[in-house]
Amino acid sequence: MEDAIARNKPIHILLADDDVDEQYLFAAAIKELPIVTNVKTVSDGIGLIAYLFQNPDSQPDVIFLDIMMPRKDGIECLKEIKSNEKLRQIPIIMYSNTVGAHYIMQCYQYGASYFLPKGNYSELAESISKLLAITGKYLTQGPIDKFTFSLGE
Repeated sequence: MEDAIARNKPIHILLADDDVDEQYLFAAAIKELPIVTNVKTVSDGIGLIAYLFQNPDSQPDVIFLDIMMPRKDGIECLKEIKSNEKLRQIPIIMYSNTVGAHYIMQCYQYGASYFLPKGNYSELAESISKLLAITGKYLTQGPIDKFTFSLGE
């Protein structure tokens, strides 16, 4: 992804979220970014996994993944993606209202890069922009105390 930013190529973002209102807010925040992006949205975990396997030559640079989705939840998807040799290098940012410590620890243990809680929509564009910059430089997971993202860090 850092290479895409450096060459001014669009950053391919895949959002997996079943809530249409959340999809709209995410898209609106992305439009505010000073970088070129290409956003694809899927509405559930089955759609996410199908998209990844049906498009092996155009994998996303980053996935924003909700936890609570129908048919296959985000944690199941995270485990499946991170256990696949061809997909595990894709950074995954958990993006969810489900912020209990148990869920956050599971996301960390299964290899998500960051956890971005939903809710602060006035700062969403700035949060996404900073996460994209961080994730572009560091494709590996950071320490647990930096896992849940907030702009104050």
